[in-house]
Amino acid sequence: MKAFYLTALCALSLAAWGQPVFENSGKSLSDVCHAPEGKTPVSVQGDINKDGIKDLVIAIPEVYDGDTFAFYLGQKDGSLSRFRSYEVLLPYGDNTHLSITDAGVVRIQLDRDEGADIFLFRFEKGDFRLIGGKKDRHKSSENYDISYNYLTNKMIRTDGSGGSRKVTNGDLPKLPVINFGWIPLSYDMLDYLHAEPEDGPMTPDDILVMGIFRVMQANEMLFWHFCDWDNPYRDPRPADEDSWYAEDDYMSPGSYNYYATLDINKRQDGAYWIEMSESFTDRSFEADIDWESDEEIELPEGAYEEETSEGGWIFRDGQFIPQEVTQTASPAERSED
Repeated sequence: MKAFYLTALCALSLAAWGQPVFENSGKSLSDVCHAPEGKTPVSVQGDINKDGIKDLVIAIPEVYDGDTFAFYLGQKDGSLSRFRSYEVLLPYGDNTHLSITDAGVVRIQLDRDEGADIFLFRFEKGDFRLIGGKKDRHKSSENYDISYNYLTNKMIRTDGSGGSRKVTNGDLPKLPVINFGWIPLSYDMLDYLHAEPEDGPMTPDDILVMGIFRVMQANEMLFWHFCDWDNPYRDPRPADEDSWYAEDDYMSPGSYNYYATLDINKRQDGAYWIEMSESFTDRSFEADIDWESDEEIELPEGAYEEETSEGGWIFRDGQFIPQEVTQTASPAERSED
């Protein structure tokens, strides 16, 4: 009893400091979910895995550190056992809605100013598979929605409403199985799922790697300048087809320089090793220098020194597991591989 009390006290303390805590098991929502102070969990009960026992899905919107989404499976003794929790950004506050259909499909709706993003996940083969969704923009000036069926690779677009309503059917590229946690819950970031790239179709691995990258963007694991990676399949490292590489640089006189690299490598066990390196150079002192003066310019001590940070993760089952980075190859070393 004492050990349980200390564990619960520790969990509540972490939640009070702003990081959600999902317990491994419990009897109710309050037992298993400790939300940060001022944050209200959104939850729904229903039979997800079709065993006749009610399960529980929980989301905590507007939290930017720690796991924010969890699936719990009901047990015969009435308890709830955590299947998995995820760090998935839910930025729209009280506009996050959850429901479970009679068929056990988990429906996630994120209301936005211009409409809504809807995602449908079905429990199969031991995970939650993305099977469909809807991008609704009827509140915007464009006034349209697109329904996606990822099982049949079909889409239906509806423009306008009422008498001016126009419906168009279309095909989607064939997609690999995409489970929960492999993509951000934002259709604005998922164009690559819905269109054939000009340079040819992406492979299943390319699509999954792009999903990892988009989740890193959404979760702000990448600096905002690292804003795009249109085609990760364009330039895999020549020595290894199961590796992808991207880089970004930004130079702003009087402000700062930024340079980053990102390596994603698929391992034999199906997990992905992710390694990121960032270099930052403070140039703010330049704003105080009169570059047109005839006087000799004296730079402050430590001018143009670089600060470099490294991050490493194992991405498995839709989750980022932090890892220690021991060594990062330089761009020159990478080109020699």
